[in-house]
Amino acid sequence: MRFAAYNIEHFDRAFTNQNALELDHKRKSRDPLPQIEAVGAVLSEIDADLIGITEAPNTAKGRDAVKSTVTCLENFAAHAGLRARKCLFGFNAGTQEIAVLYDPDTLEVSHKPSGVSGSAKSPRFDEAFLYDADEDGLLELHRHDRPPLEARVLRKDGGADINLFVVHAKSKGIFNSVDLVNLERTSRKNRLRLFAQAASIRERVERLLQEEAHVVVMGDINDGPGMDEHEAKFGRSAVEIIMGDLFEPEKILRCYAGRPKWKRFGWEPSTTRFYDQITEDPINAMIDLILTSQSIRPFGGAAYKIWNPYEMWTKSERETDQNQMLSKALKSASDHFPVSFDFQ
Repeated sequence: MRFAAYNIEHFDRAFTNQNALELDHKRKSRDPLPQIEAVGAVLSEIDADLIGITEAPNTAKGRDAVKSTVTCLENFAAHAGLRARKCLFGFNAGTQEIAVLYDPDTLEVSHKPSGVSGSAKSPRFDEAFLYDADEDGLLELHRHDRPPLEARVLRKDGGADINLFVVHAKSKGIFNSVDLVNLERTSRKNRLRLFAQAASIRERVERLLQEEAHVVVMGDINDGPGMDEHEAKFGRSAVEIIMGDLFEPEKILRCYAGRPKWKRFGWEPSTTRFYDQITEDPINAMIDLILTSQSIRPFGGAAYKIWNPYEMWTKSERETDQNQMLSKALKSASDHFPVSFDFQ
């Protein structure tokens, strides 16, 4: 079985308000391929049973709204000839939706939101919750910017059922012009919101692990070990919160990518590139992840793969015609690179 996670940058722009594909739309004018063509080529090459998509096309709100995440993605899958052609959509975020494409011949996938509606500690993901993110003894009110998609995955090959979370957590990025004082204040605020959202997801994971369930958390967590100075200040990252407690090692979620190392262009391996707010230097980062409970066993020696064209091939491999075409598609499709995981 192969699962994949993919942040497809502004994929909504590749569709009209009537759910039709904008076949000529390019993510950037200099990209060699239109986005629809590029994403189709990438996902055809990955050939996953299930793809967790973040920044999916929007589902419009309002009486006369017709744009639908499900319709857009199923139209796209049919156009691209993907076997992962059925779409599941969770809570409506309004923009940058979260969805799943899956192969109905191998899987049955359903939206299964848990939590208790109205609960302060553990409500549904589309409701506000209380959490002490700054550890000052006072609970703050938090919300998920984009409510995670919580799904139940039934395998038709007789394998065990999987509890799936597709996540697009709060970005730490600051996209408006600010002075250094406000830059620091906003950066701290964003990270605390990210911690709270990560803790909310981990609370759900804990409940499932107590029931000995099989769990997969995937998506754009917008954080990773060693990402910035705030991790040193707080002594934790959102990824580590979701993964679990060091003192309960049997409940720690596994990440088979390994710990990234700082190299010439930032962290490696990496799934995206961003630019420092002050120096404007490019920094690679590994923020798109697939985390699994220890009951899910990898299949093969290279079960976990980051589809980064700058890192996945040797120089001679990169020069083959097939890999050059895939490289163009990966660079044209998104500013993130997909991650896949093969398991038994």
